Amino acid sequence: MKGDRLAKRDGSVVALLVILILGALIGTVIGEVIAVMAPGGIVETIFSKGISPGLSPPATLDLKVLSISFGFNVKINLSSLLGIGVALLLYRKV
Repeated sequence: MKGDRLAKRDGSVVALLVILILGALIGTVIGEVIAVMAPGGIVETIFSKGISPGLSPPATLDLKVLSISFGFNVKINLSSLLGIGVALLLYRKV
């Protein structure tokens, strides 16, 4: 019984992460489309500018025989945050 609840909770966490990532992707695409439709204005600046936290340059582990690089970069802007918010609302409704 307890294991079933734990598995269900783990599945919902994975589903939530997937939905939030999809929301961010869809929000970013919509923001880029809006920025292209309004070039050179404040609307383009609001929807296309953002911050990019991450590992830059990537961390490298060199073992002389094998070299492994670890890195990631995330671009967060207003449209991706709006997409995450909408995805979170939809997740809570369902």
